[in-house]
Amino acid sequence: MTQPQPTAEAEVLRLETRLASLERAALLNDVRNELANADASLLRLPQEIAALRGRGFLYRANWEARLQALADEWPRLRSEALSVIESQSAALRLDILRAEEAVRHLSPLRNSPLSAAEPTLRRVEGEIVTCELRVRAAEEAARNRFKAVTSSLEALAREVADCSRMMGWLAEARFALQPGEGLVEAVKARLLKGDERQEGILFLTDQRLIFERREKVARKKVLFITTASETIQEVVWEAPLAQIGEVKAAEARRALVMKRELLTIAPAPDGHFGPAELELEADSEAWRALILRCQTGEIAQDRVGGAPEVPVFIIPPKCPSCGATLERAGPVRGVASIRCEYCGTTIPLQRA
Repeated sequence: MTQPQPTAEAEVLRLETRLASLERAALLNDVRNELANADASLLRLPQEIAALRGRGFLYRANWEARLQALADEWPRLRSEALSVIESQSAALRLDILRAEEAVRHLSPLRNSPLSAAEPTLRRVEGEIVTCELRVRAAEEAARNRFKAVTSSLEALAREVADCSRMMGWLAEARFALQPGEGLVEAVKARLLKGDERQEGILFLTDQRLIFERREKVARKKVLFITTASETIQEVVWEAPLAQIGEVKAAEARRALVMKRELLTIAPAPDGHFGPAELELEADSEAWRALILRCQTGEIAQDRVGGAPEVPVFIIPPKCPSCGATLERAGPVRGVASIRCEYCGTTIPLQRA
């Protein structure tokens, strides 16, 4: 029995649907929406930045200047983009009318054999494709007027959102910042201890590195199913920046696919904390560079109002307990005590 030959109905419907999408695109509303989103960002970001400053985040001091520069440039670029949108939309109307006319002529072919209608269908589709290319070119012409500003706004908005999340983690932390201490960065991380991996948050301030464990652990299992658990939140490792001797960043592969960002911290000879290996959910080399900037004090350039006043203490030339010569004798900033590397005594320091 001969199979009935397919008709052009489905192809005609597909082209009609494609034309409807083209008609909407030719209004360039996607580009208009991008302009509106930029308007909203310029209104929202000053409030979000001010809120973060109010919560105590004092780094990324260039935020305000960057935002002001974008706000100053925006009115001109927005006006130029709207002018391009209007002119391009008008130029596209004739193309849309031609495409609409061509698609209307397909209606009588709905019940025609597909093979007979194929040449006409391909011709009409070619007209739609040409019109789509012109719409994309019009969108790009308008977008080119302002995309440098919107890209910068989006980057700034991501930074602000990241810092807002960091300040949320800090607000929930079980430790408090010291007077004059400011949060610089924070990231989800895992503290590696042999085969054990503790989930948590690594905080970097301008004075310390702190790992706070935050994870749910099973307390009771039945047939490998957890029936009781508890959330552990506690500071399990901390290192004053002045006592960090070495910071190493590395990448490793797990199962030949997943990349692991590893950060290894080792104490200086007088450091009184244990070494740590951490797996970060961020670029470990960038974190290494940031830690070094905090150690050298260069990070103060990014702080609103400059560096805070950090007290200076004096390390004596000899240990008062065992009499051993101390290598780091002299002034040191922000360290109120050290440990003698010979006898292990903690030596309180006098302020300069």
